[in-house]
Amino acid sequence: MQRSPIIPITRHIVLISGFRQRYGRATTGLDNLWREIWAEAAGPDCCVWSKCWDDDFRALAAQVDQCRDHCSVSVDVAAYSWGVGHGAMSFARELQQYGLEVQRLFAIDGVYRHWIPLRSMFSRGNPLAPKIVLPHNVRETTYWRQTRNRPQGHELIAETTGQVIKPGDGSREDGLMPTQTHQTIDNSRAIHEAIKRELLA
Repeated sequence: MQRSPIIPITRHIVLISGFRQRYGRATTGLDNLWREIWAEAAGPDCCVWSKCWDDDFRALAAQVDQCRDHCSVSVDVAAYSWGVGHGAMSFARELQQYGLEVQRLFAIDGVYRHWIPLRSMFSRGNPLAPKIVLPHNVRETTYWRQTRNRPQGHELIAETTGQVIKPGDGSREDGLMPTQTHQTIDNSRAIHEAIKRELLA
């Protein structure tokens, strides 16, 4: 029987979970979102990844580059908490060595992972609170955040001109989701639906 030819994988959707959300533990909001996107988008030329915040993103970037077979490639990322402030930032920087971009980043209450753990708990607006600097190859970022408890999503700033940073659909001014806590915001159906509208259009 003749085998089907292997075609390039030219689209990657990467979902990155937050701190304490590990493989084999209780299902999280990002797990649910991954399953929904996988059911709609996964195919021979599209891979939908589920990653932890501290996975090997150098290896993932190399795999994205290898599987495109020299074709252009589209990379989108949806991430939560340290999955934004550490995982997505690491992945974007690793993609730079291949000349690849993150077309869209969906940041859910993104928290910077500081080497002094207490600094990660400082609220946005505190002079000592860290900021998340988006690598220049992250073209567009849509974000949601909450202020009901800590940790809280830190400020996202562009590394260079031309990068777009905007609040997400369903949020109030400056991306605020007033009814959510840090522990519940990754389960928000409003956020999930907004991300799916963008990714599955």
